[in-house]
Amino acid sequence: MSKKHSISELVCYFLLCGGLMSVNGFHTLDLTYLLIVVILSGLCLLLQKGTWLFIGILILLSFLWPTYYYFFPYVFRSARISKNQDRILLVILCLLLIFSPHSWPIRIVLILLVCSASYLKMYSFEFHALQRKFNLTKDTTWEKETQLRQQNEQLKISQETELALQIAEERNRIARDIHDNVGHLLSSAILQVGAMEAINQSDSLHKPLDQLSHTLHLGMNRIRESVHDLHAHSLPFPQALDFLLTDFQFCPVEVIGTPPDHLTQIEQNVLITVIKEALTNIMKHSCATKVTLHFKQLPAFYRLQIKNDGTGNIPAPRSGIGLQTMRQRINQANGQLHIVQKENLFQLTIILPKEDCE
Repeated sequence: MSKKHSISELVCYFLLCGGLMSVNGFHTLDLTYLLIVVILSGLCLLLQKGTWLFIGILILLSFLWPTYYYFFPYVFRSARISKNQDRILLVILCLLLIFSPHSWPIRIVLILLVCSASYLKMYSFEFHALQRKFNLTKDTTWEKETQLRQQNEQLKISQETELALQIAEERNRIARDIHDNVGHLLSSAILQVGAMEAINQSDSLHKPLDQLSHTLHLGMNRIRESVHDLHAHSLPFPQALDFLLTDFQFCPVEVIGTPPDHLTQIEQNVLITVIKEALTNIMKHSCATKVTLHFKQLPAFYRLQIKNDGTGNIPAPRSGIGLQTMRQRINQANGQLHIVQKENLFQLTIILPKEDCE
């Protein structure tokens, strides 16, 4: 119940009790009674722990001055006590009113007022309990909505990350296929045309061979530009790594060192694939609570250490398919893979030589 309604009820009880007191006439001393009961009521409202003390003072004063019996309903409505204590106080006040020195009509009216005050207090208890439950439900609903919104945002980021990685991988694959297949064929064709020009003895074939050579060289240049553009639009390694780590929610990941940003496409593909496979194995086979990626760049090679603190059911070195795939990819890039497995440590050390240092 709102404070406005509670104050209105207190005012009504004060007026009713004051009206009963003035039935037999109003005296100057009655102002003192009114002032004291207002103070006691205000103290009951302000100091919850002292409510019984103030009610006890009112009961004691009623034994000395029976006029205070009139204000039992008013002070009782102001009392801030528990539901069980409220019932005990109701019984006490009703018994005191039954044996009060006032006439029976006054006693009955006061008992009815005390009972009505008790009913309003019970109603107020239930109202506040429902209000607290409603607020709790509202807070819980808001919290769940917030969590759901965050999960949706994470899912959206994850989907965008996966899509970006797939686009980057597809661009890299297309660029690699063009370079390895079409580029090699054009290079072979240019060499063959050059050989034909060298052995050609017919003047009538000089111009067609020159045009064919020019066309092949132009095609090779266009192929190179296309491959360069595809590589330029693929994700750089630090950004691709951020996408991978953002999508990894199994446990916290600490990155030590600076991820290299001038990798060749082969080096980037190897590192991204190995990190992705390692994180997948951690989720599937370990009970890790932390993963550490330690990057170190030396003059002749790159070194990456992937460590976690929960070995769990990770396959023994050389036995897992994922580890074998990692080793094959790294060997193809002329790199090395070293595995250390202990009770609370599983560590992969990847060493890739820099292509410009080979």
